[in-house]
Amino acid sequence: MTYAKPKPNLKLVISIGANIPGNLGDPIKTIAAIRPQLEKSIIDWNIALNCPKIQYQNIDKSLSFKWAPLFETDPLGGPADQPKFINTVLVVDGDEFESVSPNEKAAISLMNKLLELEKIAGRERKKSEIFWGPRSLDIDFISWGGLQVNTETLILPHPRLSERNFVLIPLTEILSKSQGRPKRINTQNIWPE
Repeated sequence: MTYAKPKPNLKLVISIGANIPGNLGDPIKTIAAIRPQLEKSIIDWNIALNCPKIQYQNIDKSLSFKWAPLFETDPLGGPADQPKFINTVLVVDGDEFESVSPNEKAAISLMNKLLELEKIAGRERKKSEIFWGPRSLDIDFISWGGLQVNTETLILPHPRLSERNFVLIPLTEILSKSQGRPKRINTQNIWPE
C-alpha cells in the first residue's frame, strides 16, 4: 500500500505588538493601520520570489492571510512600569506561496521589509534601546515552515516562541478556526490535570 506524501507545512507566522503611541496613533490604531501595509509587503515579497511564475493581479487570491484577534498582554521583561501590550498574530499560506521553498535569503529579505514597517510606525532600533522595553510597533518573524536560520539579523524559528503566550494564544485562535478546537475529556481521576 502506498500513501500520498503529505504537503509540507510552509506557513509563515508573524507576531505583531505595540504598547506605546507612535506615528500611526495608539497601539490599537497602529496595528490596524499597519495590517494592510504588512499584507501588501508580503504580497510584493512573494511576487519577487515567484516572478515571473505568477501574475500580480492574481496574487491576492492565491495567498491566505489569517489574523488572530487582538489581545492585551502584560509586558514580558523590561521596565516594570511600561504599559500593557496589544498583540496579534498573522499566519500566511496559499498555493502560490508554497511554490517557493523557505530559504535564508528570502527570509532575511522579508525581515528587512518588517523592519521598514516598524520605522513607519516610529520605531527606531538602536543599540542603546532598552531590552524588551516599550515599543510603538514590534514585528517578530516567528517561523516559515521548517526553515532554520541563525544570523545576526534573524533567528528562525523564533528562539523564545515557547515562552511567549502573547504569540501562542493568538496563534492557537487561528489554528482552532481551521482545525477545530480539541475537546477536553473527563478522565475520571485517571489523569489528574
